[in-house]
Amino acid sequence: MENKFSKSSLVDSTGFKPIERDILSLKLVDGQTYTKTEAKKIIKEFKGGI
Repeated sequence: MENKFSKSSLVDSTGFKPIERDILSLKLVDGQTYTKTEAKKIIKEFKGGI
């Protein structure tokens, strides 16, 4: 089972590119937790809409 992280942890993570952190900042909800896989999926879906 993957670890879950807060929005702020993911947005501050060096595991994502700066633009990806910007996307996470926009799309993730404060107070919820996400796995890195979920975060990557959110980024991919967002980029698909561009």
